[in-house]
Amino acid sequence: MNKKILIPLFLSLIFVSCVKERDLSQNTVVAHILSQPDGLHPYNNNSVMRSYIFSYTQKTLISLDLKSLDYIPDLIKELPSSSEDNQTFYFELKDNVRWDDGTSLTAEDVIFSAKIMLCHLTNNSQIRPIYTSVIGSVDADPNNPLRFSMRAIDVNWTAKTILGGIYLQQKNYWDPDGILNNITFDQILSKSFKETDEIANWFNAFNNADNSYKPENLKGLGPYTVSEWEASQYITLNRKENWWGAEDTSVYNKAFPEKIIFKVIKEDASSYLALKNQEIDVTTNIGTVKLMKLRERDYFNANYDSDFLDRYGISYIGLNMKPDGIKHKPFFVDQKVRRAIAYTIPVDEIIEVMMHGKATRQASSVSPLKRWYNDTLELIPLDIEKAKKLLNEAGWIDTDGDNIRDKIINGVKTPFKFKFSYMSSPSSKEVVLMMKESMYKAGIVAEPTPMDFSLFYKNAADHKFDAMLAGWGSSAAYSNPMQLWHTSSWVNKGSNFCGFGDAYSDALIEEANKTLDYETHKDALLKLQAKIYEDQPYIFLYCSKRKFALHKRFDNRGMFFEFPGVMINNLKLNSNFTSSNTLE
Repeated sequence: MNKKILIPLFLSLIFVSCVKERDLSQNTVVAHILSQPDGLHPYNNNSVMRSYIFSYTQKTLISLDLKSLDYIPDLIKELPSSSEDNQTFYFELKDNVRWDDGTSLTAEDVIFSAKIMLCHLTNNSQIRPIYTSVIGSVDADPNNPLRFSMRAIDVNWTAKTILGGIYLQQKNYWDPDGILNNITFDQILSKSFKETDEIANWFNAFNNADNSYKPENLKGLGPYTVSEWEASQYITLNRKENWWGAEDTSVYNKAFPEKIIFKVIKEDASSYLALKNQEIDVTTNIGTVKLMKLRERDYFNANYDSDFLDRYGISYIGLNMKPDGIKHKPFFVDQKVRRAIAYTIPVDEIIEVMMHGKATRQASSVSPLKRWYNDTLELIPLDIEKAKKLLNEAGWIDTDGDNIRDKIINGVKTPFKFKFSYMSSPSSKEVVLMMKESMYKAGIVAEPTPMDFSLFYKNAADHKFDAMLAGWGSSAAYSNPMQLWHTSSWVNKGSNFCGFGDAYSDALIEEANKTLDYETHKDALLKLQAKIYEDQPYIFLYCSKRKFALHKRFDNRGMFFEFPGVMINNLKLNSNFTSSNTLE
């Protein structure tokens, strides 16, 4: 036997034998996450991992029932009633909701939170348009500190629930001197709003990075609080003592585990070993192949429940339709080129090879699980010859026989070589390489460009990319298309990363939002999907199934289509459970 093999094998045996076995009798849930969130700021950060953790630390007025998929009251007594013109909505807070310092949640906290969400001085341009397009004002009831009303700018499909999605923050903690008291909603929403030095300084302090990472600043109304954050390793949540919602029956308000540890494990092989050795209790992030392999093992099935379930969400390739023309050249300004790229993507092969069939192809930006999915849109097949034909028509031709198409742009011969950005991970790398190989058959060179989440997201928001591989999480609830598809969300650096849209698509978005008639609403959404499909700013790929593994030492192991998929706070330790030997 080769000595170069013997040494690492020997060392690995020593390591395995020295692994400290975890005490499975502790009422602590260790949950697997792929990466740390971009931050836990209540408004400035926007990653899926942030939202996952916020399920346990933050609260909103309204939530989505994970079983019925209907809206339910959370911090309010009942869903809001409305005025005859459907523009004013009336809310009343529960009377037992308390902040960590023991003070009551009041309408003033709601008003304060709404002002921050709507103000352009808050670093939240990606999501702000959702709210500024609907909320006109929030007003306290002068006779009852628990009552308030929201006035919508116009009749809007989301008006009844839009305020309910804001993570509420404590006014007296963030603004004890009342700096924002005298700012009106009219001022905040005005394009001519001129802030004072005092207000500008307040927002600068609020936007400070410390409010994204330091546990003492990560305040919320949820049953857990952040106690420790070790960068790129783990985030620990501790259950609050004497929490106000302890007697609430909602799945969002249970708090059985004493502690939740979100453990960062990036590599699929490492997450496989972590499950094998029972080092984690919950994952929705393990790779398909690794989970399928584990499900063949008796010891794993004895220790874990697992499944593959449909979910809301989609993977896509984003194509920059409005590049700067200098660093990022106009590769994708022509619809024919964008459609040609779509014809080069081996989506079916990627699903078969990388996901072992555990994914569903999509042709639209809307999940097929939703009622307003446009099922007339056809999946775009792999067809290299059609891709070549469209590229020829767009003027991209191989003029020098090097198998790379080129074109004269601003007087300069430009080869079709573009940066293909993706968030660094082994599985994403493999997918990108499969796409690269296929594109090359059509005379296009994709240059894989891995990067961490923060840089990837910043470049997307700043429109500093050629093409990118990414994905969206989603929900059963109505997703306001304003954020992703309205032209204002490109101009203001919202989430319209690729520069899609024109007067027609903007009008469809506004019609979908401003009607209360379901058929009119649905028709506008169907037409919008058709417009997106035709213009091809994104190549929609597939929705991978959510992969679950839940340790059987806990009861209440519910698995849901709806995000976050698993409610960790509901897991109740079963002291009678005996684990199976993992060394099988």
